[in-house]
Amino acid sequence: MKRSIALCSLLALSASVLACLGGEDAEGADQGEADTTDCTSQELAGDLGSATGALVSAGSTCGGHDGSVAGRIPRSGLKLWLRTDAGVTASSGKVSSWRDQSGNGNRADSDVAAGQPTLVSSALNGKPVIRFHGAQSLFLAEQLEPTHFTVFVVGKNGKASETFSMILGPGNSSPNNQLRWENGSQALFVGLGNDMPIVTSTIGNTRVYHALSARYDGSTMTVYRDGNRASSHDFTTTGPWVLLQIGAWFSSFYMEGDLAEIVVYESALSEGDRGTVNSYLRRKYALP
Repeated sequence: MKRSIALCSLLALSASVLACLGGEDAEGADQGEADTTDCTSQELAGDLGSATGALVSAGSTCGGHDGSVAGRIPRSGLKLWLRTDAGVTASSGKVSSWRDQSGNGNRADSDVAAGQPTLVSSALNGKPVIRFHGAQSLFLAEQLEPTHFTVFVVGKNGKASETFSMILGPGNSSPNNQLRWENGSQALFVGLGNDMPIVTSTIGNTRVYHALSARYDGSTMTVYRDGNRASSHDFTTTGPWVLLQIGAWFSSFYMEGDLAEIVVYESALSEGDRGTVNSYLRRKYALP
């Protein structure tokens, strides 16, 4: 009986701590998420359980979690935060859902097993990645529509050929807006319909893990590789950059490669805040 009381107290305390950290309200979770395990809550439960002597166990498909850096990125303007160490639902290694950690309640899903990417544990500095094999994608429940933005992507291009590999793209009836690895050394951005020109940036070897990021303030877009400026491009858009799919362009052209984290702000971060996010990603994934 004492152990049961300790466990109940432990779970209540874990929920309180998660609420303080900006975690999701359990009452707002969909029934389909009932078996999805958040690594942050697991580790809080494990740590607190050790302290109280309670036995806490939970199954997880999301791999390791670096609690020392979790939650330490700027929250203002944060629109989407997908991390492979939290919010991933997978069965037999196939990812059916990737839940947003920004607090906005978005998610990326695939209902068809053949179109589901693969969760690969301990692939990058002990952290999992989601691997796309060339015919898989995930659809966002709510499309991204920033006019100004800062976007960070941690992953690598898996295509051996010098053809493009989609990272973020359109779907359904959304306009043809894209972010992709163009080849083994370049990234490409485009926003047809909002006057974002085709922007090709030479960023270095795309076939090794790296952080690709871009910041657009309404007049200039700057592209970065592992926090270092790769190129700068001046243009003015006439509408939002609209993105709906992860790993595909209209379910026709796909990614071959790995993703570990996607962070999207609907604002042009200050240099200080951009550096904070980049430092978080570099420490977490042991990037250059």
